[in-house]
This record gives sequence, structure tokens and C-alpha cells, in this order.
Amino acid sequence: MKTIFKTMLVTSLRDKITMFYSVIFPVALLIGLGYYFDNPAYTPRLLTGVIALSSLFWGVSGIAFQVHWQRSRGVYKLLKLTPFPTISFIFLMTAARTLLGILINLAVLGTGVIFFDMAVTIGAVLGTMGMMFIGILCFTCLGFLISNFAGNEAQINMISNLFFFPMIFGADTFYSLKSAPEWVSTMGGLFPFGYYVHGIRSVLGISSESPLASIMVLLIYTAVLLILAVLTFKWEANANGQIQMKKAKKRQRAVV
Repeated sequence: MKTIFKTMLVTSLRDKITMFYSVIFPVALLIGLGYYFDNPAYTPRLLTGVIALSSLFWGVSGIAFQVHWQRSRGVYKLLKLTPFPTISFIFLMTAARTLLGILINLAVLGTGVIFFDMAVTIGAVLGTMGMMFIGILCFTCLGFLISNFAGNEAQINMISNLFFFPMIFGADTFYSLKSAPEWVSTMGGLFPFGYYVHGIRSVLGISSESPLASIMVLLIYTAVLLILAVLTFKWEANANGQIQMKKAKKRQRAVV
């Protein structure tokens, strides 16, 4: 159990692309837009939106590509021979990614506090960490589910984008939806991202709404996605994915 957890932590930190979109890109976006708009009233909305965006990229894309990479290389074939329960294995993997995601989002939060002089209490930070744990765990389960259906990296990108666009643009993350068509907000309400944004705002004291509704919805999504990830989990890559991986290796050898 400790070995699996440690392995997930190490391999997650080595994922340079996901680290870029989860750390460097959100921090640059926060600083750039924060100074561009230079509006103290908008900065809290921007900060919560960037934190949510970082959580989404880290949870969905990171775990999806990582699981695909490990499955394609036969890592799970060895685990299949052990008596380790599938649900425990998946939960450990998602938990490891979630803990790293919390640290990453705390760095984004710290950037907002330092650069824009935002006042955040210790209680608010602890509440935010709890909300981050639930939200990132939810997104990580979604990413795990996507990896079970995708046969290659191109399909992971395609399926992930099918979730990203309605979640990001269907929630009032960076802008108000008061003037938007009703179907836009309805579409956003079908996904957990908007609830996560409102939950972060609540625990940080940016909005007066209670975070309980967001927590309950996120927990329900997490449970459903975890069960679906377990039911659809594949220990081995499909034949199409293995053929494509062999072709990629041949191309690399030809170039060398």
C-alpha cells in the first residue's frame, strides 16, 4: 500500500506537462489578469477561478495520462496477480494525486495573498484545504474514468475536452452568467466544477452562501465516479493502444 502511494507521488511529480498547466499556467494567469484588470473587487473571483481551474487540470488530465501510461507499459498486469482490491488501488492512486493537488493549490492561493494583499484567516485556509480535497478527489475520479474509456492519448484529449468546455464556460468562474442564455447555466449545473467554485468562495468568505450544498453535491459526484471507475477499470491496454505504442517506438528507433 505504501509502495503504491509513494510510486504515484513520484510519477505525478515527473509529469512536466500536467505540472505546467496545474502550477505555472494558473500562477501566470492569476498574476497577469490580476494586474491587467487591477480591480480589488474582481481579484477574489479571479483567485477562486484560477484555483478551480488548476484543480480541474491536475485532477482530470494528470491522472488520465498517468493511468494510460502505466497501463500501456504493463504496470497493472503485476498488480492483477496480487489480492489487492481494485477499489482500494484506485482510491490510493486518486488520494495521492489529491494530496499533491492540495499543495499545488495552496501555492496558487499563497500567490494571490502575496501579490494582491488578500486577507485570509487560518480557519479559511483549513476550510479551503478541505474543499480542495473533496473537489480534486472528484476530478481525479473523473480523470480515472476517462482513462478507462480512452484507447490512446488522442482520445484522452478528446474526451477530456468534452468535459472541460461545458464545465468551464457553463460556470460563473471568471464572469457572471446573468446575461447568458438559460441553457448555459443549466448545462454548467450538470457538472461538479461550478459547485467546487462556489464551495471555494464560501470557505474563503468571498460569498455568503453556505458550502454545505457544494460539499454534498461533490461527495455524490465523487462516489458515483469512483464506482464507475472501478466497474470500468482495465488491467491491460487494448490491442489498438499496444499497436500504436509499438509504432511509436519504431519511429523513435528509426530517428535514432
